[in-house]
Amino acid sequence: MSFSRIQLFFAVFALCTAARASTVFNFDNDSLGTSTSFTDTVNALSATFSSAADPGGFVVYSSMFETLTGNVLGDPGPAGQDNLGLDISFSNELNAIELDFATSDFITPSPLTLTVYQNTQLVGSTTTSGMFLNGFYFPEGEVAFDGANFNNVVISSAATDFAVANITVSSVPEPAPLSLLALGLGFLVTGLAGKRRGR
Repeated sequence: MSFSRIQLFFAVFALCTAARASTVFNFDNDSLGTSTSFTDTVNALSATFSSAADPGGFVVYSSMFETLTGNVLGDPGPAGQDNLGLDISFSNELNAIELDFATSDFITPSPLTLTVYQNTQLVGSTTTSGMFLNGFYFPEGEVAFDGANFNNVVISSAATDFAVANITVSSVPEPAPLSLLALGLGFLVTGLAGKRRGR
């Protein structure tokens, strides 16, 4: 196998790895006081944030937490309603999501649930509770889901209110990079076959 074919294989592999890069929605470019519903776009991926109480179910405000840095999105917003779910619709299919959260609890942390959909079809869900951190009043945690394609999530909690930040998602690889990987593997196999014939 020639050195150039090895280089081609690794270049194609790197292209496919780059196609799975993560995108972070952190609300730092949103003006304080921005309330749902609104859409943010990062790296050509759009996320629309909304709730059943819109307009104004959730609002962007400065973090008062340890792990939720910069701006956060939380309720109650200007609509003044509690016990809301936050809906996030994405413009492309994804296969992984994780985010930081805090719940409005003072004694026992309430569970927070991340429910994942492909359009309206339920894909799965995961539930976790935060922890009280030294010097901070509200429990904070991280919730994640991966392993299936989705384009919509709903975040809800048994707590009266909650906030989220640092929403990190990974896109489903595009067909073109996958076909490039197949092409690279084809060159690799062809090179190995040619080397055996040349013995």
